[in-house]
Amino acid sequence: MADHVPEAVRETVHRLQTRWRLIGALRYAGLPLTAALWAVDLGLALLPTVTGLATGALVSRLITDAADGLGLALLTLAVGGLALASQALEFAHSALRVVVSQRVNAGHRLAVGRLAARPWGIGHLEDPTVRDDLSLAVMKGLPHWVFYTFGTGVVGQLSITTRTFGACVAAAVLAWFSWPTAVALLAAALLVRSTTRREWMRQHRVVRRLTPGMREEEYLSEVATAPWAAKEVRVFGLGDWVTDRYRTLVSTRVSALADVRKRLLRRLRVQFVLLAVVTAAGLARLVVAAVHGTISPGRLALYLGAFWAMMAVSRWDTEAYDVEFAGVPALLATDRLRTALAAPEPKPPTATTATTTRAEPSPTPPRIRFDSVHFCYPGVERPVLRGLDLVLEPGEVLALVGVNGAGKTTLTKLLTNLYEPTAGTVSADGVPLAGLDGAAWQRRVAVVFQKSTRYELTFRDNVALGAPGTPDPAVLDTVARQAGITELVDGMPLGWDTPLARAYSGGVDLSGGQWQRVALARALYAVAHGARVLVLDEPTAHLDVRAEAEQLGWVREAARGASVLLVSHRLATVRQADRIAVLSDGRIAESGTHDRLMALDGAYARMFRVQADRFATDAPQPSTTPDEVAAR
Repeated sequence: MADHVPEAVRETVHRLQTRWRLIGALRYAGLPLTAALWAVDLGLALLPTVTGLATGALVSRLITDAADGLGLALLTLAVGGLALASQALEFAHSALRVVVSQRVNAGHRLAVGRLAARPWGIGHLEDPTVRDDLSLAVMKGLPHWVFYTFGTGVVGQLSITTRTFGACVAAAVLAWFSWPTAVALLAAALLVRSTTRREWMRQHRVVRRLTPGMREEEYLSEVATAPWAAKEVRVFGLGDWVTDRYRTLVSTRVSALADVRKRLLRRLRVQFVLLAVVTAAGLARLVVAAVHGTISPGRLALYLGAFWAMMAVSRWDTEAYDVEFAGVPALLATDRLRTALAAPEPKPPTATTATTTRAEPSPTPPRIRFDSVHFCYPGVERPVLRGLDLVLEPGEVLALVGVNGAGKTTLTKLLTNLYEPTAGTVSADGVPLAGLDGAAWQRRVAVVFQKSTRYELTFRDNVALGAPGTPDPAVLDTVARQAGITELVDGMPLGWDTPLARAYSGGVDLSGGQWQRVALARALYAVAHGARVLVLDEPTAHLDVRAEAEQLGWVREAARGASVLLVSHRLATVRQADRIAVLSDGRIAESGTHDRLMALDGAYARMFRVQADRFATDAPQPSTTPDEVAAR
């Protein structure tokens, strides 16, 4: 028992510290709004006691000095003013809690976003534990019936804290009448609240198990109404099936929730009986004292106001849900993220990092070297790369080929410093990437990934994100021509200002090939602003072989002054490269020009012959322009 008590005390202290830290998140709302919300919450918490005091004074004056018209009028106005103040404070509280919670949410999400962006790699974003904490920190992925957020948890904790303070003040007032009665009432109210909290937490865990079914409900309701599913729903006659399944899920959930609530009421009946007994005893003592003249009618009114202020703290309000199921979990998840994503040790400046700003682009591309590189994804036993050696010479166009799953995209992630090798080193001009500033190195690299990001922004922003800042119209026009999207931009309803998403007014969506060209333009925009390594990971997979070869020819011209790593499984296009490297079984199996590799008659030659007929059919016509290629 002696060992249990200190542990219980430590848990209580930790819980109180967490609640106070939750209130500290009000800093995101700014001092004026925070001070206003504090004032309103304290006013609401103290109002019952103050109203009781004013009412008691009015009743006492009526009995002792009924002829004092001015005094009675002033006291009557005071009581009426307090009643009006109650309504005004409730109104102000409703408005303030919305504004403050929204600002807290915005500040908190920004802080979490900064935590997630702190590491310059992406391994942490693929860690299931980190991903879970990121979702929990911003309350992402909750079912449609959940409305609480981190911000509502913060303002809810403030309301609970001020209400508890108001109950303690009321208890102090009631102690003038009888301190045992005051202590008993306050203890009973706090005990009932604590027990209710524990039972609701237990029952809510049961409700949480229904979340998968609730998500399916939400999905089925979208299938029945969303445009993206409408065609197949009608063609295959899925309407009745979707409706019946939705009805079954809802019926099951409603029945389960009813059972949970019944169990909750049964488990809390003892606490409610205790509160009823203590309340009745306290009221009875007040009545007896008033009947026997021990306290005046004015005192009776004052104590009744204090009495109800104490009882208010026992109820389980919606604020408690916000705190228990949003505020505290999000706060603790953020704490874990702050530990897991701690900032790396600052790295010493080097000659390489000194020339990595956009304003002063490096005049020459670096020499990139992979030395005995091994790499294995976290949680996966089989390595992707096994002792890989490769060099990308400055200004060289190097094509990397291999079968699907050979590790080509993984190699590009190591080159861009999104991952660090499990063993071995990747270096630039002799300096290991691990010793460079990760963000500075990434600004020297432009990438077109196999699955590039489709930003729901304007056409201009989608391209200019290659070098964030004020978009350069001349460079935009140049890279649009180089990527073959000039006619596409000119055909947009709002030109460069057209949103690339149908959800926005005047917005449009693009085809897969068009999106790839936008991503290519974004990378070329980065090259124009100082990037000296261009990585093209299946950049034109949506094009036919002829169009792909033509486009890459134009890209090569546009990227002069930068090294180019071209990753492709279509060998008709890689013939243009200065050198071709074949990746197989996690290593570079062959390296050389097209002619040399064909003469070697190894893996590359075999792959080329498999595609030979297609090459002959789709031979490129160099006389075309990028926009002519895009028009196909």
